[in-house]
Amino acid sequence: MRAFFSPIADALLYPLDHDIVRARLAAEGIDEVWTLPYAHKPGVAVGLNEAARDAAARPGPVTVIPGATVHPADDDAVGIVRHATDELGCRVLKLHCSVGDFEADDPRLDAVWAQVSRVRLPVVVHVGHGTNGQTEGAELAPIERVALRHPGAVIIIAHCAHPAVDAALDLVERYAGVHADLTPVLTEPSAVPHDRLAVVAHKLLFGSDAPNTGVAAGDTLRTIRSFPVTPEAVRAITGDTARRLLADVRR
Repeated sequence: MRAFFSPIADALLYPLDHDIVRARLAAEGIDEVWTLPYAHKPGVAVGLNEAARDAAARPGPVTVIPGATVHPADDDAVGIVRHATDELGCRVLKLHCSVGDFEADDPRLDAVWAQVSRVRLPVVVHVGHGTNGQTEGAELAPIERVALRHPGAVIIIAHCAHPAVDAALDLVERYAGVHADLTPVLTEPSAVPHDRLAVVAHKLLFGSDAPNTGVAAGDTLRTIRSFPVTPEAVRAITGDTARRLLADVRR
């Protein structure tokens, strides 16, 4: 993935070194992160999930919560997810629709959505298909179909579907299980209209995308802390909601 970003390598702020990234994030005021791998093709998810487990086990100044991934074309996709959660200790799932070339409501993921709904496993979904990381409003339709078909699913729309932020927030408001994160898209922050914050703040999550980002995590934190919302809402965005979602995962 880092090779894919080589045309903008000079804009990326973090090196490809877990220890350095964790030290940098700690210096920017972050004490816990989710690591979110994503499968670009079938057959690689298990190895990525094991690597996430290993990365989380390494000591460092920032606690790493291991995440899992799966590809809809994997043999026994739901078994891969169960193995990741039950055997590897992964506590969140990542689906990347552009990298894997699929939709969130791909029928091959039905059993996966049923499983994550049963155990309340958060699923971070990058729904856009553009190579620039951005999302068009129409690309959110599969998320709505998943929310309707699996009302127990905990869905986090990556990047708040930047720049289709209002369309993403409409889903956040409409469906109890739908959330969004405020991860930048390469060099562009994910901005939320201030007039919508009061309603959705408790369903928004901070995100950094380190190491493949041109926006410093500390800058995103400072932006969130400047939002015209209550201190409780700021705490929700910067960690409380993430911790609550993890606490709700059923063993």
